[in-house]
Amino acid sequence: MYRNLLTKKFFKDNPYIENTVQDFFYSILLYEGVEDAADEIVREQGLLSDERVEQITLTEELIKAEQDPETIFQLLRKDIDGMNRGGLIKKALQFEDVLIPMVIKKLLRSYHDTFIENSIKLIARSQNDYSSMLMEKYKEFRNPYVKSMVCLILGFRGEEAIIPWMLDKYYEMKKMYPDESYDQGPLLALYKLNSRFYDK
Repeated sequence: MYRNLLTKKFFKDNPYIENTVQDFFYSILLYEGVEDAADEIVREQGLLSDERVEQITLTEELIKAEQDPETIFQLLRKDIDGMNRGGLIKKALQFEDVLIPMVIKKLLRSYHDTFIENSIKLIARSQNDYSSMLMEKYKEFRNPYVKSMVCLILGFRGEEAIIPWMLDKYYEMKKMYPDESYDQGPLLALYKLNSRFYDK
C-alpha cells in the first residue's frame, strides 16, 4: 500500500546511525532472548562478586514471589540490578492487562530513563497489541525520548497504515532535534515496517 514511500533511495539517503540507544533497543527487540543469554554468560564466567550474586538472587526471588501489580509497577521505576531486569519484565507480563495502561499513563510525563526503558521492553513484548493506545496518546508524551522509543515499538507492532504517519514523525524529529538521536526511533521503525510488509 505504501511501498512507494519506502524506496531504496529513501533508505540509501537515510541510513540509521549505529550505537545509538535506539539501535541498541532495536537489536534487543529483534533478537528476543539476547539479554538473557548475555546475563547467563556473565554468570557462568564468574564475572560477578559473591556479594552481587547474593543480592541478585535475593531480588530475583522477591520478584518471582510478588503478586501485587502495584508493587511490580513500583519496581519498574527502581534502579535494580541490570541482571534482574529481564526477570522483572517477565513478571510484569503476567499482569500486563493491569500494568500496561498504568505504565502508558506514567510515560506521558516521565523523564526517568530506567522506567522508560523497562516500559518499552514491557509494551514491546506484551501479548496484546497496544499500538492504537500509543498512537492515541502520542501527542501527550512530553519527553522526546519517550516519543522516539514509542515509535520504535510501533515499528514492530503497528499496522502498515501507520507508515505515512511514521515518516512524518521521522522528519519532524530530524528537524526539531538535529543534535540528538531521537529521529532514530521512527527511522528504525520504518526499517522494521519495510521489512515486515515489503522486504519479504
